[in-house]
Amino acid sequence: MADKPPSFLLSIRFMLALLGFLAYATQYTQKINMSVAIVCMINNTALNLQNNNTELLHEKTLFENSSELISRNSDLEISLVNDKCQAESKDKRPMKDGPFPWTKDMQGLILASYFIGYFITEIPGGYLSLKFGPKRVLAISLFVASLLTMALPFLARFHYIALLVVRFVIGLAHGVIWPGFAGFWASWAPPAERSRLIGTTNAGSQIGNVLALPLGGFLCVNGFDGGWPSIFYVFGGLGLIWFVLWIILASNSPDNNRFIGENEKEYVLAETIETRASHEEGETGAPWGSIFTSKACLALFLVHSCSNWGTYLFLTSLPSYMKEVLKFDIKSNGTLSAVPYICFWLFIVLSGIIGDTLLQKFKLSKMLVRKIFNCFALFVPMLAVLALSFVTCENKMVGVVLLTIGLAFTGCGYGAGFLVNYNDISGPFSGIVFGIGNSCATVPGIIAPYLVGILTSNQKQEEWRMVFFITAAVYLLGGITGFIFTTGNVEPWALRKKSPNEVDESIPLRGEKA
Repeated sequence: MADKPPSFLLSIRFMLALLGFLAYATQYTQKINMSVAIVCMINNTALNLQNNNTELLHEKTLFENSSELISRNSDLEISLVNDKCQAESKDKRPMKDGPFPWTKDMQGLILASYFIGYFITEIPGGYLSLKFGPKRVLAISLFVASLLTMALPFLARFHYIALLVVRFVIGLAHGVIWPGFAGFWASWAPPAERSRLIGTTNAGSQIGNVLALPLGGFLCVNGFDGGWPSIFYVFGGLGLIWFVLWIILASNSPDNNRFIGENEKEYVLAETIETRASHEEGETGAPWGSIFTSKACLALFLVHSCSNWGTYLFLTSLPSYMKEVLKFDIKSNGTLSAVPYICFWLFIVLSGIIGDTLLQKFKLSKMLVRKIFNCFALFVPMLAVLALSFVTCENKMVGVVLLTIGLAFTGCGYGAGFLVNYNDISGPFSGIVFGIGNSCATVPGIIAPYLVGILTSNQKQEEWRMVFFITAAVYLLGGITGFIFTTGNVEPWALRKKSPNEVDESIPLRGEKA
């Protein structure tokens, strides 16, 4: 091994971290693009005609029952306020309708279909990476997903079922990315540089959200082929560009990289001997029975899932909420929707720094630090969505502030709370345990958008209020569970004898969520 570690910034391993950053950014633009595009794709005039016919029958029933009419007085007042905002918005800038009269439950199914596919391939992704090599798995994943993303406009014009099926397949392709990169960094990240390399890569996920929302809003209005199709062409094209760069520059290990210098190769190979062995053991020898009967693991899965309920709710439905309730036009919608995700990313970084400081300088226990940040990550968003349920378009900027607060504090769980806790409790099996937990935490991505579609069929604020009440209850459940059951100790089944120089493998959790 070289006496002095080779340069970091001018290294192949840092270049690969930047490629990983672009991979996650691309994945998340393709993950969220439908949430933005669907705002421009829907023919609201046709839907409103259907809803108005339903409301006329409903109003007749209400007037026949005066007590029910009185009990709904406050909701009717909110509806009048929102109708006024709608009228004012139309006077200033009329919104062009999209071509598709898809009902809200159809929209929910389209948004949920991606997460069904994503759920299925999360756990197998680690094994595929070991068998075929992470370079090949990651390349095929984003290549297939990018081609299919570019085909979505044609499929949408054909039939919404075709669109739904292909979004499901895109989710299948994306599901292997996070476990694939876990295997990739086992061979490329020296322990002393792991936080920097993996942190650089993971930052791409939230930056993908920040990019997709405003750019998607811009393309909806100003893009080619009718506006909304250009969202899929652009984000799919970015994935194909990444694929070419990855094929040329990446390799499964330093041994077979054509660009790496001999000094850097020797350094990385020597520093990653134990982490490679640890990763392979964790993927191939997981104690399944112990994992599924561990209170710490089951509690962690539940906390992760409860947090993801809110995260995926906003990821899939935030543009629709900002249009339907807060009455933002699509350009403002995209730009303002990105603000919470910028703060989300900042809180991930800051909470990681603060958490490490509390552990190292103030000598707090891991369990206490994880509980503190879990409380911030679940109880603050709970209060934010409760307040959000009473916001109307007359104080829309209050809504943006509350959304920002809720998503920003969610980052505390990613930087120093439940997401880092996988490494704390499961040692060399952290990769497989994270795969199980993230699969469980993908289920809210399936349920939440469909539930929103059912509950908000008339696009009214009082319907969204019920969505936020349910979300607050889920946050409460996760917060209480995390406060009672979170631990910072390695589980007995995850303990094993280590050589003096060995360190536990850290999977890509500190930066972002998969």
